[in-house]
Amino acid sequence: MLEANGLIRTVKLGRVRTCVLNRDRLALVDDWLAEQHRIWEERTDRLERLVTDPDQEQQQ
Repeated sequence: MLEANGLIRTVKLGRVRTCVLNRDRLALVDDWLAEQHRIWEERTDRLERLVTDPDQEQQQ
C-alpha cells in the first residue's frame, strides 16, 4: 500500500529489500493529517461546548 501510493520505493537485491521514503509525498500526508486534526479538534471543542452549556451554543 505504501509503495502503491508513492510513499516509499523498494529495491530488492538478492534476499535484501531496501525501502526508501519519499519525503515529498510524506509531507503531503503530514499536511493532510494536520488539517484533519484541526477539523476534528474544532468539532470536538464544539461538541464539548454543546454538552457543557447547551444554551450558549443555541445563541450562536
